[in-house]
Amino acid sequence: MTSMTSTPVAVSGALVNGSTNIPASPAAFARRSGSFAVSPWDAVMRLWERHPDPVFFGNGAPAAELMPKARLQEAAAAVWANPANLELGYGGVRGFAPLRELIAARMASQGVTVSPDAILLTNGSQQGIDLIARLMLDPGDIVVVEGPAYIGALQVFDACEAEYLVAPVDAEGIDIDALEAALIAAPRPPKILYTVPTFQNPTGVTLSLARRHALLEVAHRHGLLVVEDDPYGELRYAGEPVPPLRALDPDVVYLGTFSKTIAPGLRVGWLISPPAFQESLTNAREVSDIHGDRMTTQIIYHTAVDFLDGHLEGARASYRARRDVLAAALAAEMPSGVTWTAPDGGFFLWLDLPPNLNAAALLNTAADAGVIYLPGDLFYPGYTATGAGARNGLRLSFSSLDEATIRKGITRLGAVFRHEG
Repeated sequence: MTSMTSTPVAVSGALVNGSTNIPASPAAFARRSGSFAVSPWDAVMRLWERHPDPVFFGNGAPAAELMPKARLQEAAAAVWANPANLELGYGGVRGFAPLRELIAARMASQGVTVSPDAILLTNGSQQGIDLIARLMLDPGDIVVVEGPAYIGALQVFDACEAEYLVAPVDAEGIDIDALEAALIAAPRPPKILYTVPTFQNPTGVTLSLARRHALLEVAHRHGLLVVEDDPYGELRYAGEPVPPLRALDPDVVYLGTFSKTIAPGLRVGWLISPPAFQESLTNAREVSDIHGDRMTTQIIYHTAVDFLDGHLEGARASYRARRDVLAAALAAEMPSGVTWTAPDGGFFLWLDLPPNLNAAALLNTAADAGVIYLPGDLFYPGYTATGAGARNGLRLSFSSLDEATIRKGITRLGAVFRHEG
């Protein structure tokens, strides 16, 4: 019998069936991998171990009891009612057409005229941010973000090795004068302005109508692509509605999601872009994951039809009550010098502590007392920002906590701040 011996074959510099020079060390990781090295959530989640009954004000999700599980179950049954007709193979990249038609109709009620063919379904609005960033950003490009800004967007832009220009936020949203001054002083023109203009994450404030017009004027003057992330727009509890930026300017990229109105675990959102972007974004989506979950998008459609408006009416009443309880508890428990925003909707409000208190430095002390929040530095590029907003600010979410738990948590938090102040 002739013996057979295996000879290693070189493939692109590596060896198969033998010793290998395939990189196996983080030292060989791509430069952008540094943005994945640390999660802003890791340290926060470890705080749960410090108290047997922590109150967590960091959850930016709908209340579990307000996720329409029974309706979702009915919708899933409707989708599976005729299994022979189900399409379980590869499908269109833009996503389930009836859901895109439903989204277009809902957007029209907000003043946004869009064809269903111009809507791209995404894996939550987070994927929409990622697709825009992939399409637009080279390493070193500048992105304008709010100060403070949504953590998930910063993670995406970090992965693209972007640099930042931070536009401060006040009670009416982005400070337009400060934005213009920063743009003039920028070392090179930024490409993107990313904003959550309605019930902003993390502050809860809403960009006023006058500032919306001014923001769009500044963006056009400086050649900025405005990316409007609108997860909370349908969750208004008070005040007069303000049109989305996309309703005022068809050049705005709009991101929407069902994560806050139905459930985040289903990961269904959408992206609307100007015509010049649509083919490239659709192709980028195909490269990313071919297409979305065909079953889930059908379930979302059957859940929303003739149901979502009524569901939101009840959800808004519940969230309004939780917001009011949180505001009342803060008024009763916070020491002098602590201020907070008064959101008309959404899931969050923002606390500013007096100069002698550092929100990040007090995290462990607060966790030992049984209350956990997200400190302001998480909401700035690099998580090491300086300045009052990063150092003395913190976000509180009221959406997923019942009223008694909110009161308990704020009582604990007030005691910590009074003692440390």
